[in-house]
Amino acid sequence: MKLSFLRHTWQKFLAAAFVVFLLMVTVVAYFVNRHWAPILATELRNTVLASSDSLYQADFTDAELHIVQGKVIVHNLTLKPNLSVYNRQLARGIAPNNLYTLKVKRIVFKHIHPLKLYYKRKLDITQIVLSAPELRVSYQLNHQLSKPSQKKISAWQRIKGLLKSVHIGEVMLNDVKLTYQDYSGNKLDISELKEMNLTGKDLLIDSVTQFDSTRFYYFKDVQAELNNFSRPADNGLYTYRINQLQYSTLTSQLKARGVALLPAADSVFFNRHVRTWFQFDADTLNLSGFDFKKYNKVRSLNAARLLIGRSNLTVFSNPEGQSKKGDRLITYPHVAIRQVKSNFKLDTVDLHRIHITYNGYGKKSHKPGYVSFYNTEGRIFNITNDSAALKRNPITLVKLRSYLMESGPVEAEVSFNLTDSAKSFTYKGSVGPMDLEKMNKATMPFGLIKIASGKLDRLSFDFKADRYKTKGKVSFLYHDLKVRILKMDTLADRYRHRTIASILANALVVKRHNPDFLGGTPRETDVTYIRQPDTPFFKTVWKSLAIGIKAGAGYDAATEKMVKQHIAQRIDDKKRRELRRQLRRRRQGRR
Repeated sequence: MKLSFLRHTWQKFLAAAFVVFLLMVTVVAYFVNRHWAPILATELRNTVLASSDSLYQADFTDAELHIVQGKVIVHNLTLKPNLSVYNRQLARGIAPNNLYTLKVKRIVFKHIHPLKLYYKRKLDITQIVLSAPELRVSYQLNHQLSKPSQKKISAWQRIKGLLKSVHIGEVMLNDVKLTYQDYSGNKLDISELKEMNLTGKDLLIDSVTQFDSTRFYYFKDVQAELNNFSRPADNGLYTYRINQLQYSTLTSQLKARGVALLPAADSVFFNRHVRTWFQFDADTLNLSGFDFKKYNKVRSLNAARLLIGRSNLTVFSNPEGQSKKGDRLITYPHVAIRQVKSNFKLDTVDLHRIHITYNGYGKKSHKPGYVSFYNTEGRIFNITNDSAALKRNPITLVKLRSYLMESGPVEAEVSFNLTDSAKSFTYKGSVGPMDLEKMNKATMPFGLIKIASGKLDRLSFDFKADRYKTKGKVSFLYHDLKVRILKMDTLADRYRHRTIASILANALVVKRHNPDFLGGTPRETDVTYIRQPDTPFFKTVWKSLAIGIKAGAGYDAATEKMVKQHIAQRIDDKKRRELRRQLRRRRQGRR
């Protein structure tokens, strides 16, 4: 039966030509699949060997070339280092710090141009997609950054004998399983990352881009994304968590969302007699000007700005925990900075809406209390342990603003000398005005003192300190201060008012106002505090402030000595009365 639509000669001719074309395409595709796969395999192996100076070798089990679609599918591709070549480079001192091993079951090359590759020696691919690749990175610090005298051979110089250029529009690695092996420390540290995506855009290797410093390993941009990262700390007390991490080499920005340092249950710390632990969570961390290439090579972190936004930092204290012995100088921030093994330099750290809380239990009250600094804002300048940067500027400067107990405005400025052997630093600032009754959440459980009334007008302080001593001045201006002395009712587990002690304290010890009358001269206190070696940083700062605050309220060193002598005398009197009672009972018993 004749086909009804082939009525005209030109239609029949066109149909015949189309059939012949399909047959030719089929034959050519078959020919290409049979003969071009080995050619592509050879080109791939030679290109990898040439571009890596024979350090890496690539292979695959099979390849499919779809000439109509311009697509190549490679199965079971492997890229691995040649350890013999690596060991020779190691002996010559030119081995890289990072070694890579890549395994991919299926890799798709889209819109590849085999004729351009064969006749013009130009490799041009629109997109490469690697599905569920397994990437292993081994890091060993074999050398620091290349010296100027070392002549580096570019990838273009290595491949120019084989290819005129290599261009890939986009490389996508989806759902990467990354195993990172770090041999630089005292023991092997292995990290495993999942839910990771990598995208490289506009890779171009030619005679021009070999000198283009804006490209990252010849890519115009490389983007990395890591989701739902979680890892326990080595001590088992904390868990690190990041909901999402993104980085772009084009913008040099590292963005982290949902960052947290989560402690174990409180009972774990109590059982281990840990005195202090922490919890931190941040909505966002943004690192700008991050030089990833330098970090990847030698673990040196250089960045222009770190933004910490909408965060909570909580410090927990166990009064029954064991205090660490020895000199606690390591708790000083500028000492801790110099102890970091990896080289780093941060120009500026911006703090935005950070809530800081200290939670603890009173030793005598066994009641919980806290001190909070709400909505903390500030900037930190020049955080570094880099020797060259420290020669230019050895000072770290901290400027902060906050609200004490969500009420009293706080301003503080702290400077640390990072190179001074005495570990010197300064701190100055002010607090107030605020209602002093807001401090009862701290004074009652920690000091068994309730502030019945009082208004803080201004607390100002200015100190110079080092590892041995702290000297400075404190001005504590207030009015209408009245306190109540408390004791614990252990049976009812509640506070009880010590009426007589409170009357004596308000009448004989505590000054009701500072200055004593309107227009009077305010009391200011010169403070000298000698630090004991086992005193940590924040305790040193607090004790220096406390001396000035207590003296400003009337409880100076002389008054404190008198009160302690009075208390000791009362204890002795009580013991004598009890002894006389016992003697009377014995005499009465003999009768």
